Amino acid sequence: MNRRKALVSLGSLVFAPGCVSDGSEETTETESDTTTDDCGWPQFCDGSKMVEVTVNTGFSGEVVLKPGCRDEDIEIQPGETKALTRQVDAEECAITLYVDGEEVYHDTIQDYESTTLRVGSSGEVTAETIEL
Repeated sequence: MNRRKALVSLGSLVFAPGCVSDGSEETTETESDTTTDDCGWPQFCDGSKMVEVTVNTGFSGEVVLKPGCRDEDIEIQPGETKALTRQVDAEECAITLYVDGEEVYHDTIQDYESTTLRVGSSGEVTAETIEL
């Protein structure tokens, strides 16, 4: 009995429309001017977020992100979120976060990482890093 059920199931798969080709279809290659982007896993690409910093609206101090891969520091006001994006594929960057002039976080963001930092209302920092 089980054998009959299996044969009926297989038979319905063979005759399902679109599942079997009679071999008359042809495929052709079309040339285009688009290039293949080799960036991607296991690295982040140009324009992707390296680090994002969010400061709670209840925080009243000063928050500064100092990226070693850029010439300028980034000041983040309470209630703001600012991001540092990659300028080239697989860019890495050493970052330091200061809260009220005190270093509270330091790390090197690798080419396969993206980090989110949150400054709470009392100045505490939480970090979350995702990896490809």
